[in-house]
Amino acid sequence: MKTSTLLAALLGLAITSSVSATQSDDPASLQASKNSLDQEQLAAGFRALESSCFSCHSPNAAMDNRIAPPMAAIKKHYINSNTSFEDFSRQLAAFVDNPTAENAKMPGAIRKFGVMPKMPLDSAVITQIAYYIYHSSLEAPEWFERHYQDEQRSNQRRGNTTLNTNADYLRHGKKIALSTKAELGSNLKQALNTGDTVSAIGFCQDNAIPISERMSQKLKASITRVSDRPRNPDNKADKTQMQYIVAAKKALAQGEQPKPLMQQIDDQMVGYYPIVTNAMCLQCHGTNAADISADTAAALDTEYPLDQARGYGLNELRGIFVVSMDKE
Repeated sequence: MKTSTLLAALLGLAITSSVSATQSDDPASLQASKNSLDQEQLAAGFRALESSCFSCHSPNAAMDNRIAPPMAAIKKHYINSNTSFEDFSRQLAAFVDNPTAENAKMPGAIRKFGVMPKMPLDSAVITQIAYYIYHSSLEAPEWFERHYQDEQRSNQRRGNTTLNTNADYLRHGKKIALSTKAELGSNLKQALNTGDTVSAIGFCQDNAIPISERMSQKLKASITRVSDRPRNPDNKADKTQMQYIVAAKKALAQGEQPKPLMQQIDDQMVGYYPIVTNAMCLQCHGTNAADISADTAAALDTEYPLDQARGYGLNELRGIFVVSMDKE
């Protein structure tokens, strides 16, 4: 849509449709709302958007070549059914006056596009822009609604957790690691209760990886367990993971609990969470004869001929959970 027709269309929408975040669908209410809108303020707000904002916040930009979120996205993130015009206008002015990551209500856009430059707009112009955005049905690119719904579903899958900082990802990754640990532990205890340690070895061999994969799908993250002394060679820690393992072992040796770590690797946020041995672990990971029965040791020798995961004591680092999440 060309700019000249866009102006007419957008102003027309402001006059002919119910667009305020607080309006109802009652026909009488709609008419009263239309009559109460300041048409001069709407027109001034659109002109300000057109001259100062649409060059970056374009309503027509393709998803792969946009340089800032469309104005419709800003409205979605700033305004809900409980947001008054005064609240929205104040929040918008606060960000335009001081555009920083800390002031932003759209952290995903900040990560993708960076912080917008400070615009030389006076308070009256910002109020006009806010008035137009608040009261108008803003045109959005064709891709936007699907993108917004995908974003909302992603938020719901992670419990509406906002992931802005390393600390946010670290907490969310910990929940994922603990949920996976609980699932694995529950299934292992059930196997032990219905059989013996030897039968539990077969259970672990057949089910540990599928359980982790199932939890990965459920929790929308990649979840693996690795070690410097793996039972299965496929679970050998890589160089980066080894750096964390060495640090975690050092903490335990000094009588401290190892702290989880979060770091960004390419477009992934990767968290490391320690797995420390307890009494149940030693039935398969302790010392032969002292902790591990002869039958269990023989089964381990058969199933895991390259096993390095024995000889542990209590409160030692058995390995780590590695939780990889897409960076939002």
